[in-house]
Amino acid sequence: MKSRLAEVEEPEVENSERWLLTYADMITLLLALFIVLFAVSTINTKKFEALALGFKQSFSPNPGVLPSSNGVEQYDSLTPTAGPRQVQQTPSVSKPSKQAAATASPSALSASAEAQLADVDQKITKAIAAKNLQAGLTTSVQTRGLVVQVLTDEVFFASDSGTLEPQGEAIVDTIASVLDSTSNGIDVEGYTDNQPITGGPYVTNEELSAVRAAAVASRLETTDGIAPNRLAATGFGDSDPVAPNDTPADRALNRRIDFVILTQGSNQP
Repeated sequence: MKSRLAEVEEPEVENSERWLLTYADMITLLLALFIVLFAVSTINTKKFEALALGFKQSFSPNPGVLPSSNGVEQYDSLTPTAGPRQVQQTPSVSKPSKQAAATASPSALSASAEAQLADVDQKITKAIAAKNLQAGLTTSVQTRGLVVQVLTDEVFFASDSGTLEPQGEAIVDTIASVLDSTSNGIDVEGYTDNQPITGGPYVTNEELSAVRAAAVASRLETTDGIAPNRLAATGFGDSDPVAPNDTPADRALNRRIDFVILTQGSNQP
């Protein structure tokens, strides 16, 4: 009887290591929290680019102009920029072709301006040919200046991409080596065909053309040393085709980058 009472009255031994379970659970939860925080802190640059342009289009009172070097200029893989360059994104509207209007009367240029642009044309053509980069490149002296037109397919950009391809970089650098010794303003114009964009980081052709023009202008400045006050980048989307958009071959002609070397003393860009 006594031994049975002693058995009942024996105090329960407390488990002094129970706190380790709570501690282990807390450490596990903290680890999961930091993994989640790290995951959300890694920026998908292409989605960020599209989001930034969406905010700009929603809140800017003048959606055609994105001033400063911290807007569309950073769309191309968040390319670092400097200077007061003005980047424009022009909505798609029906208007007369620039090509037809500009080539109608090149004689409107003064003799000295035409001669200077012809000299730049000759130097660019020679430099491009020396590096065997002339495929898809044409030049013409127009009333607005010397237009160096480069088709973008597999040269400047991959499909639906705003990142310069190696051959595109080589063409930009070669053109810049000639323009570095001039004082002409340079307007970089991006164009696309009229096919809608499906998937990818860019929503519209206007956005894609603006990003591409900005990428070229950025390389002219940051890599090739062209002064930012000489540069402007404009995206026209499919609003100014040089050929009908009814065949693949013609659509390829409309996917292009135009370097417009303005006449000396022009107020643009």
